[in-house]
Amino acid sequence: MWTHVSSIETSASPAEVWAKFADVAGWKRWNAGIVNIELHGPFAEGTRFTMQVPGGDTFVSTLRAVRGNEEFTDETVIDDNRVLVFHRIEALPSGGSRISYSTEITGPQEAEFGPMVVGDFPDVLAALKRHLEIPAAEERLRLAMQASDVQELDQILADDLLFTNHMGQIVSKEQDLELHRTGTLRFRSVETVELQVLGNAALPMTSICVKLAGTYGGQSFEALLRFTRIWRQADDGQWQLAVAHSSPVH
Repeated sequence: MWTHVSSIETSASPAEVWAKFADVAGWKRWNAGIVNIELHGPFAEGTRFTMQVPGGDTFVSTLRAVRGNEEFTDETVIDDNRVLVFHRIEALPSGGSRISYSTEITGPQEAEFGPMVVGDFPDVLAALKRHLEIPAAEERLRLAMQASDVQELDQILADDLLFTNHMGQIVSKEQDLELHRTGTLRFRSVETVELQVLGNAALPMTSICVKLAGTYGGQSFEALLRFTRIWRQADDGQWQLAVAHSSPVH
C-alpha cells in the first residue's frame, strides 16, 4: 500500500470547511486540478461524481464514509488501482481547523500513481485556506470601514499599503487612517455586492464590488466601486491588505 498525508491549518471553523467540501460543484473554484465536476445525487455515502481534469481525462469516483463536519472519503479505481482519499477536519482549540488529505493506494501501479495523485495537494489545500479565510478578512475590513474603526484598520492595512483610488490618486496607509481619524471620511453604509477570490498562493487577491454611502469633507456621496485587492499573510497569520485599486462601476 502506498500512503501519503498532506495537511494545513485554517482559522475557519469545521462547519465552514465542511460547507466547502459539501459544495462539490464549487470545488473547481479552489482546486485548479478540476476542469468540470458533477455530483450524481446527494453528498452522501454511495453517491458517485464525475470529474474532468486538465488534459481531458475523466474519472468516476464514489463517496465513502461521509460524516458532517468531520470527514468524507472518495474512492476511485483506475486500471485495477484503488485510490482512497480521506478528507478529514480536526477542530482546533482556537476554533479553527486542521484539514488533512490522507491517501491510500493499492494496486500494481501504486508507486507510480501515488506522486501523480497527491502532487498538487499542498497547492489545493493552500487555495482552500485562502477561499475560507480571505472572505472573512474582507468582511472584517468592511465592518472596520463602516465604523471608521481606526484601531482595527491599523491591524488590517499593511504598513506599506499601496492604494490607488477611483480618481487615480495614490493613498498611503497613514493617509487612509487619517481620513477616518479626523472624520473627513465617514461611511453610513458599506455593502458588498459581489466578491470573487482569485489569484494563487503567491498572489492572493479579490475582486469585490462595493456600494458605498457616506460623507467626505462634509459632502454626502454614494458610489458603486469595484476593488481589486491583493492580500498577504502577516507573521502572526492574520491577512493584511497590501495593494488595492478601485474603479467606478457605471
